[in-house]
Amino acid sequence: MPPSKSSTKVTAKQPAVALPPTQPVTPVVPSASAALPASPGSSLPPALTNPDTVATYKSLYDILGRAYWEASDVNAKDTIQGARDAIYEILTDLNIAKLEANTALFLALETKIRDSNKALEEIKEKINTITKNIATASSVIAAIAKVASIAPTLL
Repeated sequence: MPPSKSSTKVTAKQPAVALPPTQPVTPVVPSASAALPASPGSSLPPALTNPDTVATYKSLYDILGRAYWEASDVNAKDTIQGARDAIYEILTDLNIAKLEANTALFLALETKIRDSNKALEEIKEKINTITKNIATASSVIAAIAKVASIAPTLL
């Protein structure tokens, strides 16, 4: 059972890692998975490919948290918190699985990122010979500079 609003006393029924219902859980969901096609031969389970899965469980987790505080007796609170703990475990497992799946996809991108950065540097150096339009050249250089600024964080 999570701590009451006025006390943080731990009871015997409280799970050691349960979050209090008032603290929102923000699942870590990499956004790159939506932009990247699955590699050939990989077959991710539908729970990992459907973006609504984590959002749906997160919504249920939050709603159960509000219901916990509105429950009228200890037994109802225990029932709600038990279901909430199970949902929290599902959210954690889904997030771990998505991170593991996306890690493999991201690692496969490293070579492509390095190769494209080399090509972009070459274009940046030769932009004056590629186009005489100053606005186009400026736009290209600015876009390359922006990509170059985030590339180190990706590698």
